[in-house]
Amino acid sequence: MALPSSVLRVACMVCSAGTIFGFGIAAIAGVLPALERSFDLGLASEQRLVFSLVIACFFGALAAGPLSLRWGRRPVLWLAALVSAAANAWMLTSPSYGALVAARVLAGFSIGLLSMVAPMYAAEACTARYRGGVVCLFQLAITGGILGAYGAALAFEGQGQWHLVLGIGMVPALLLMAALVGLPESPRWLHRQGRVEESAEVVAKLGLQQEWEAAPPASASAPADWIALLRQGRVAAVLALCAGLFVLQNLSGIDGILYYAPHIFRDMGFSGERAALLATFGLGLANFLATLVGVVLVDRLGRRPLLIGGSAAMAVGLAIVVLAAFQGWPLVGLLGLCLYIVAFALSLGPLPYVMMAELFPGALRERGIAFASAVSWLFNALIALTFLSLMDAVGLATAIGLFLGVCVLSLIVSLRWVPETRGVSLEEIEARVLAGERLRRLGR
Repeated sequence: MALPSSVLRVACMVCSAGTIFGFGIAAIAGVLPALERSFDLGLASEQRLVFSLVIACFFGALAAGPLSLRWGRRPVLWLAALVSAAANAWMLTSPSYGALVAARVLAGFSIGLLSMVAPMYAAEACTARYRGGVVCLFQLAITGGILGAYGAALAFEGQGQWHLVLGIGMVPALLLMAALVGLPESPRWLHRQGRVEESAEVVAKLGLQQEWEAAPPASASAPADWIALLRQGRVAAVLALCAGLFVLQNLSGIDGILYYAPHIFRDMGFSGERAALLATFGLGLANFLATLVGVVLVDRLGRRPLLIGGSAAMAVGLAIVVLAAFQGWPLVGLLGLCLYIVAFALSLGPLPYVMMAELFPGALRERGIAFASAVSWLFNALIALTFLSLMDAVGLATAIGLFLGVCVLSLIVSLRWVPETRGVSLEEIEARVLAGERLRRLGR
């Protein structure tokens, strides 16, 4: 059955935003050797170059909450698109090391904005029937951007054209601008601003009438004291769960693998820069294909089963990598990483974005999602700044073993606290959160 045109428009925006995200964070991985030669970088300088974008993502995510609350979702998406285009155009000029760091800070700020606002807009602009799949498209596009970044590095490998690899990020920024042209403001944001007639028009345009009438959003006069709201029902527990899922996502090892995959494969025994890049591209392809499956399954199997099964499979995959690192089996290690990546792409990759977009009450949604996103980027930055040093200090097997422990913890959290929200409207979920239902009972 064909998707409604309104859903397709939102999906195009989400895909463009996610591609900016994925390409931006992964493009550096394939060109680090070239940058090392061009600027005579040491280990610490490489980590700082990666860190510069990620810490800017943290500040972008922090800013996204108050900006999207004051201006609306659409203006913030436009700001992110314009900043991203400018940053990538700057990288195309083959800047100096300092200018490259500055350009990456700009790119990171735009990615931080998108990481919070794009999934939130998608959740607010889609019906419950399509919401999970459309929000998951954000993670699919992230993996597509990652795959594109690895492919670009492989295509230009050995040619010293690192500026072209990094500057290609302009393309999804321009696509995001094109996608935003036909999109209205979020109807839920308009309603909470007291612009009821405008919100009704947008509801009709997005095909949300039936859901809107069945469970109307809170009135514009609803209390806006978010500190007091934190004390109501299970709001604080929802905040802790969403932030915790992002901490688990980042500490499970995905960031170290995405940023430094060529380094990891060289340590595992793949000889030569091209062999490491080929293995990295294979990992990116597995990531993309598995996320594509996840988009289909999230609204069929549900959030909870995917998180539980995915966390368990991630732990098994990393256990295989640890064994392979001890035994010196590079191909077995690659298979273990592929299993880990596939499981991550079906579970801990997309689902924290879905859960945070669904669980926060409307009056706290901007601040709650901004907080969860900022926590994610803070731990992401920690991995970016320390992973190579950790691997150098304790060895690949021990470093991966630490990530294995986090995957086991993710399995425990998923079993004990994660609710099933498939097919439940945002307003129904909000009512249960405010009524104080246990976390496991917030959905179906």
